[in-house]
Amino acid sequence: MPIYGHHNLVPMEIPAFFTSFRDDQMVVSDGRFSKGTVKEGTRFAEYSKTVYDASKSEGRPAVVIDCNSLIAQDFSEKVMKHMRIQSTELWLMTCIRTVDDVFDAFNKDAEFVLSPYHYIESDAELKDICEVSDKVVPVIYVRDGKAILRKGRKADVLEVLEKLVRIGFYRNCILDPDETLDGYSWSIVSADYPSTLPFMDSQGPDGFQNIIRPYLL
Repeated sequence: MPIYGHHNLVPMEIPAFFTSFRDDQMVVSDGRFSKGTVKEGTRFAEYSKTVYDASKSEGRPAVVIDCNSLIAQDFSEKVMKHMRIQSTELWLMTCIRTVDDVFDAFNKDAEFVLSPYHYIESDAELKDICEVSDKVVPVIYVRDGKAILRKGRKADVLEVLEKLVRIGFYRNCILDPDETLDGYSWSIVSADYPSTLPFMDSQGPDGFQNIIRPYLL
């Protein structure tokens, strides 16, 4: 299924699962995003059945949020190696710092790899990543209406998005967990960058074909 293949007036909701490999098994939790990273939840469910049941009815993909890697801010193979689910298209959200991490993160089970922009070590690495794969989707993490950059700096979301597009990333994601990006900015994104994926808790802004939403346990 194409990443932006739906043209319905109502966007397709793509469920995202806070996933951890712990005690030698894959689980999903009621995790959350916080201060530029993720936090594992306190309630857990079995991974395969939960993800399969949530995505099978509409044949939609599922986003696997790799809590092991994102919390450590360093790529780990634990979730990636155990993420496969029969007849389910999976996108992996993990920590990518260098182009070498891209080669490690991709396997036959991940259709796309999403990674927070502020985790990637440099713009030079970003360009190398773009050259080796068109399946990497940078994620702009929004906090207080601004894009988080490396070393805790912040910048205008639209400026960061435009830079990613100029580098060559025609698929990007804006993660706005606290919904602090203003409506005008979202209208610009939908008009000028329609392939962007909003990632947020609510129904989301208008004008997008797809939206990623955390799955509620």
